[in-house]
Amino acid sequence: MATLIQLSDLHFGPLHNSHLDEIILQDIAALDPDVVVVSGDFTMRARYAEFEQARDFLSRINKPTLAIPGNHDQPILRLADWIERFAHQYSRYQKHIHTDIDSMLVVPGWFIVGLNDNHPIAPGGFWSVKQRTWIQDQMVCAPDECVKVVVTHHQLSWGGKWRPAGFWYPTRALDLLARNGVELVLNGHTHVPLAEQTAQGIVIARAGTATSGRLRHGNSNSYNFIWADSKQISVFVRRYYEKTDTFVSDRAFTFPRRNNRP
Repeated sequence: MATLIQLSDLHFGPLHNSHLDEIILQDIAALDPDVVVVSGDFTMRARYAEFEQARDFLSRINKPTLAIPGNHDQPILRLADWIERFAHQYSRYQKHIHTDIDSMLVVPGWFIVGLNDNHPIAPGGFWSVKQRTWIQDQMVCAPDECVKVVVTHHQLSWGGKWRPAGFWYPTRALDLLARNGVELVLNGHTHVPLAEQTAQGIVIARAGTATSGRLRHGNSNSYNFIWADSKQISVFVRRYYEKTDTFVSDRAFTFPRRNNRP
């Protein structure tokens, strides 16, 4: 059985709950996943101090880790920040988090490709032609026994609602992934956890915010614990309960893998 922890929307900066950092690190040690994935928004305002805090947190995860930037990881406030946003959009992210914006990671049971879907002007949620070609080139290399995973920040399942903005062409993106054997998509952005299986047979696992006080629609802080075997993929939403000061798996979703669907 292959296991994975998905964190998202850590938002170091204002309203970040550093106490939850410690609990999550303890959970990672206890659950002992094969890999940890962070699906964007490490910071709140892309400030240097926020990136430094995010870097220090990542350095304490003693597991293979894949990360991608979110829309909040682009400089946005002062005039100088706007210039940097257009000229060197991810220089701060690359200095503190990872030198690559699009990245891939192979660990036993998982073949994971991370894709930046942000734009300096328009609301994010799309991949370039170059990125789409890169996805296809990478997936050809995946070992047969691995679950093929794509990580992106904006949601591919958003019910046609503009707020918060989701992927611009979700069906086209999902069709592309299905043609290339992708079975699992991980994303964040909305701060609302979700797990479902699309018409293409792809499981979408959306993580809530793990450590930010920017909670939405009555959801508490949460992250996803995911496992897969030869027949199915299961997503456990682990939600924070203040009374017990713990994250607990309070929702579970199990889906047949694409080659095992009736």
